[in-house]
Amino acid sequence: MADPSPPLIGVTIDCPDPETVARFWQEFLGYERRPDQPHEVDGQYVSLFKPSGVPGLHHVTFQRVQEPKVGKARAHLDLWVQHAAPIFERMLAAGATPVETRDDPPVVSRVLRDPAGNEFCLIGPD
Repeated sequence: MADPSPPLIGVTIDCPDPETVARFWQEFLGYERRPDQPHEVDGQYVSLFKPSGVPGLHHVTFQRVQEPKVGKARAHLDLWVQHAAPIFERMLAAGATPVETRDDPPVVSRVLRDPAGNEFCLIGPD
């Protein structure tokens, strides 16, 4: 028999320093830290949870992995925003690095890397 409730959907991102990367993403996702979560042990994992009533993934977890990132990831986060330019500047100040910018009117698509080198896209009008 199928489970009657839909699954909670989250994503896990590998990185060498979960604390640093979680702080970066907390600022830009608006998600909340819940340190009472049982899997946040010994700094191996840090999870951010979607505030109730806000659309989005249920959670994003950052997992300590010592192996360096090699090549392009097969999945990444897309952040769709109303005004991209000021958020882009804040992301750079917070430790993101730019990779590529595509002007696709009416939006600008920017590929960046978070402080751990994970690529993501910031998409929206300037």
